[in-house]
Amino acid sequence: MNQRSLTAVTCFNPQNNKWYPLASLPFYNREFFSVISAGDNIYLSGGTESGVTLADVWCYTSLLDNWNLVSRMTVPRCRHNTVVHDGKLYTIGGLGVSGNLENVERYDTITNLWETVSPLPRAVHSAAATVCGGKIYVFGGVNETSRSAGVLQSYLPQNNTWTFIESPMIDNKHAPAVTLNGFIFILGGAYARATTVYDPEKENIRAGPNMNHSRQFCSAVVLDGKIYVSGGMVSSEGPALGSMESFDPGVNAWTLQQNLPCPLFRHGSVVIKKYIQSG
Repeated sequence: MNQRSLTAVTCFNPQNNKWYPLASLPFYNREFFSVISAGDNIYLSGGTESGVTLADVWCYTSLLDNWNLVSRMTVPRCRHNTVVHDGKLYTIGGLGVSGNLENVERYDTITNLWETVSPLPRAVHSAAATVCGGKIYVFGGVNETSRSAGVLQSYLPQNNTWTFIESPMIDNKHAPAVTLNGFIFILGGAYARATTVYDPEKENIRAGPNMNHSRQFCSAVVLDGKIYVSGGMVSSEGPALGSMESFDPGVNAWTLQQNLPCPLFRHGSVVIKKYIQSG
């Protein structure tokens, strides 16, 4: 809430609605990184620290409850997206040392090797990205002129090809996307309560039910058939939000959940299995 970068990592158990501390991040004042889970490990890539754009990739090992520097991307970046497809991590676009990046690279966590794949048709940062039906989708973001990029870009990994469409319906930035039941949900952005739903089969976009709070710079995950959205900012002046809410497709509505340990924005959230001792 006071614009201070946090090193805390916390774990929410939905079975008892409790938060538990995990090993803290091994660095300070890092911003605009990207977080994704692969298996039961968490990978944190890039970001900025003291004005320097980074290529670091850190891994949180669930079994050991620790963080280690495991690799470096070939291109330093921040405000980028990371998704997992077929066990490999894809880092997509973002902001590099000299501006927007079209670069996309793929990381094999087993061999610890990176390879560059086909670039984005439109270089963007702060987009919404997710995997659905074997494709990687990148919605909106910020273009080279610092305006909203009204473009949907999709990548077919087996062909290493991108396609894109431009649409005024796509106007999101600093908003997450998740996949649930074959649909893609873009959550918040532009300090809005909006839920935007994309149907990949019909290739159409519609409005879903509004969240309880306006949220930009929030984070979202899917767990047990529900979407959980946490934190974010209500407006450019704040405040940061300490609330979390979930979307149940069965009732098509959002419900407020247990609050976060503290108000947060520009954070990351993922789902892993984690053994936690009770008491």
